[in-house]
Amino acid sequence: MNRIIILISFSFVLVIHLLLLYFYKNSQILKPYTKENSNVQIQLTKISKVEKEQKKQQPQQEQTIVKKEIPKIPQKEPLKKSENVKNIEKQKVIEKQETIKEETVTTKTEEKNITQENITKKDSTIDEINENVNKEIEALIDDYGKKLRDEINKNKNYPTISKKLKEQGKVIVRFKVLKNGLFDDISILISSNKERLDNAALNALYDTKKYLPYDNRIKKEFIEYNLPLEFVLN
Repeated sequence: MNRIIILISFSFVLVIHLLLLYFYKNSQILKPYTKENSNVQIQLTKISKVEKEQKKQQPQQEQTIVKKEIPKIPQKEPLKKSENVKNIEKQKVIEKQETIKEETVTTKTEEKNITQENITKKDSTIDEINENVNKEIEALIDDYGKKLRDEINKNKNYPTISKKLKEQGKVIVRFKVLKNGLFDDISILISSNKERLDNAALNALYDTKKYLPYDNRIKKEFIEYNLPLEFVLN
C-alpha cells in the first residue's frame, strides 16, 4: 500500500510540474510586444531594407558602370587603330606617288637622252652622208675638169711670132661650164703679160666652145673652173 501511495504522489507531483511548465511557456509566448521590442524590430527591418536596397543598387550601379565602360574602351581603341591605318595608307599612297613621279621623271630623262642620242646619231649619219656625197661630187667635178683641160689643150696653138720672139708665159683662164657642156663667161684671171699668149689661151676656149654634159649627180646649174694654160718653148 505504501508503494502505491508513493507512486501516486510522485505521479501527481510530476503532473503538476508539467502543467506549470506548460503554463509558463504559454504565458511568455502570449506576452504583448513592448516598445523596446518594437523599436528593435523596426530598426532591424529598416536595416534589412537598407541592406536590401543597397544590394539592389550595387548591382544596378555595377551594371551601369559596366555598360558605360565596356562601350568606351572598344570605341577609343578602334578609333586609334583606324587613324593609324589611315595615316599608314596615306603614307603608302604618298610613297607610291613619289615613286611614280620619280619613275616618270627617270623615264622622261631616259626618253630625252634616247631622243638626243638618236638625233645626234641621225645628225652624224646625215653629216657623214653629206660628206660622202660632197666628196663624190668633188671627185666627179675634178675628173670632169681633167678631161676638159685635156680637150682644151688639144685646141691650144702656140703663136709662131711668139715662138720666134721666144715669148713664154702662163695664162689662167676663168670660165663656166653649163649643164649641156657649153662654155660661158670666158675671161682671163691672171695674164701672162704677153698679149699674143693671152689671146691664144682665149682662142683655145673659143675653138673648143662645148664639151660633154657633166654627170646628173652634180646638182649644179654650172661648174666654174680656173684653168691654167702654159706656153713654154722646148
